[in-house]
Amino acid sequence: MKKIFNLKSASQRINHHCSSGFVLVTSIFVMLLLLSLGIFVASFVLTELHIANSQAASVQNYYLAESGVAEAVWRIKNDATWKSQFEGTDDWNITYTRPAALYDNGSYAINIKNSSRGRGEVNVTSTLALSGGSSRRVIKTLIYKALGESLVGNNGEYADGNIDMSGSNLAIVNGGFFSNLNVIINFWSTINADKQVQAVGNINIGSKSMLNATEIHSHNINPPEPDPLAMPAVSFDNPSDPDSYKARANNIYTASQFDTLLWNNRGGTLTLNGITYVTGDVSIRGNNNLIINGVLIADGDIELGANTLLCCWGLNCGRSHITINRVGSTTPAGILSKRNISFELCLDSFSGNGLIYANDKINILSLPYSIAVTGGLVSRKITLTSIWQAMTIVYDNSVVNYTLGDPQFSPIVTVEHWEEEY
Repeated sequence: MKKIFNLKSASQRINHHCSSGFVLVTSIFVMLLLLSLGIFVASFVLTELHIANSQAASVQNYYLAESGVAEAVWRIKNDATWKSQFEGTDDWNITYTRPAALYDNGSYAINIKNSSRGRGEVNVTSTLALSGGSSRRVIKTLIYKALGESLVGNNGEYADGNIDMSGSNLAIVNGGFFSNLNVIINFWSTINADKQVQAVGNINIGSKSMLNATEIHSHNINPPEPDPLAMPAVSFDNPSDPDSYKARANNIYTASQFDTLLWNNRGGTLTLNGITYVTGDVSIRGNNNLIINGVLIADGDIELGANTLLCCWGLNCGRSHITINRVGSTTPAGILSKRNISFELCLDSFSGNGLIYANDKINILSLPYSIAVTGGLVSRKITLTSIWQAMTIVYDNSVVNYTLGDPQFSPIVTVEHWEEEY
């Protein structure tokens, strides 16, 4: 009996030790499992925290970059230099940096590059400084600002009254022409227009003449006739208008002072820069060569190549040459008269990048070597007799708009497209 009792005790001790070992192993396994779970939870929390911080930085960077786009648009609309360059320079390129923007740790750089006047790409790179690094975002925005059509539409010739063309060979490129009364074409004239020809009254074409245009509309041809188009007014010398041409003139002459200026340069070349305003008549004659870098304006009549005996002015004889240059893409250019402008027989050549405007009448009775106008003709009445010499008018909306004054643009810079990068 004693031996049996001893065997049971030994068995109990063995079982007790085995049970204790199992508990220990189980406890260690559970502890390892809990440790692994804790490490996983901590890693998950840290990852989520990192993602949350990244998302917060991304949102901040987005608004930071959008602030850069907003500033670029604001400057184009309100900063005179940026506005002028954006609207007037084909290849304008500028980079501007704001080191502290929107947030204490935020900054952005703006780059604007024009592809043409009034159209460009805005690139804004925003940077957000973070502990141990930085976050960056790039937004590319295409913007444009359209110059509105001029007050005379897309017409290279506009007359509030009749347009009368006889013995003429005229091409109007990029435009048509418009009359609030009648268009009369006769005496073997050939008239070609890239766009519409319209008259509120009639269009009368002689049997030996031709008119070619994309469309022709008048009271008697392809009615109904168009609605009347009011002749735009030019602010010549209104004393209450600070933007009148006389108020903005670089030089103001009386008729006799300007005549003296021409006389002193007879046989040579007279160059006028900016806005030149003459209070009276202007007569270019006697082999005077005139270069107008801007605008020549007169209260009275303007004669170009005045028809004198043998084209002489005193002993100075010869035909005149006149050139108009537009010195800036947002500046006015041309010849403007409160009364009449006459192209006469002693004019040899006329090359004008500008607007020809007369309150009363433009009369072209000339046998020039060439007449070429880039801009347009606007008058109460237009009469053209070029003795079948070629005359070209290239309609330029910008020239007409800026010379008539107060050009109209689209009301807001429009966003066409954007792309984003992180």
